[in-house]
Amino acid sequence: MRKRNRSARLGMLGIMLLAALCVTGVGYAAWTDESSIDATANLGHVGLVLSPGACSDPQITCAVSAPHTLVVNLTDAAPGNYGCLFTVTNTGTIPVKIQSIDTSGVPAGVAVSVLGVTEGTQIEQAGVHPDSFDGAVMVTVQQSCGGTFSVNVDFSFVQWNMYIA
Repeated sequence: MRKRNRSARLGMLGIMLLAALCVTGVGYAAWTDESSIDATANLGHVGLVLSPGACSDPQITCAVSAPHTLVVNLTDAAPGNYGCLFTVTNTGTIPVKIQSIDTSGVPAGVAVSVLGVTEGTQIEQAGVHPDSFDGAVMVTVQQSCGGTFSVNVDFSFVQWNMYIA
């Protein structure tokens, strides 16, 4: 009988050790349910250059103001059509799309349009064709208007996969 009693005690001790180990594992898992990783990942960069080009008349000039704004100036403009060329070049490592093209400062009797690029145009990363696009800003001055004024053409670019149509 003593052997049975000793075996029963050893069995009970084993079950208690196993239960203690299980409770310890569950407690440790509940205590460490969060983890944090501090890291930096650089996957690429967006870089765009807006360059003004030649203009159709001496009365019209085009310059870059801010990174993505063309400023078109007309001086003593008679009624008619005027145009300035520009180039958009992607110098970054991520393709971009043109999200929007906005004009501001357009006086009454003047129409402004952008040719060659549209919203949604994708410009590939540097070194991949086409990594640049040529465009033109066309300004039409009607008969009842003329004079000296300035028009801003603002381009908004986004990473290609962030474009919202």
